Amino acid sequence: MGVIFDEPKYPVIDKAPGFLKTVGNFSISDYTTFLTTSAVCAPFGYLVGSPSSMRMSSMWAGLTIGATAGFIMAYQNSAGRLMGLKPNDKEVETGLARK
Repeated sequence: MGVIFDEPKYPVIDKAPGFLKTVGNFSISDYTTFLTTSAVCAPFGYLVGSPSSMRMSSMWAGLTIGATAGFIMAYQNSAGRLMGLKPNDKEVETGLARK
């Protein structure tokens, strides 16, 4: 696990959230980020496929890269909320915070 040098500005829910807890905490905004990045990168991959025989392969590569990038951005936002580095009012309201 990495070292975080920033002090949490919001209530800390979990100092080191695990994978399942972080993914389980995805919000609508996180899913939107994930899906939008995937949806934009697939046609971009298709358009940059140089010979026309490579367009489908290029599209699938673009989709894979876009989905990976979107998931990482969503994961980072969710983990930041759980660690108190990003605004987490909704998580505190629903009782995820330790008392």
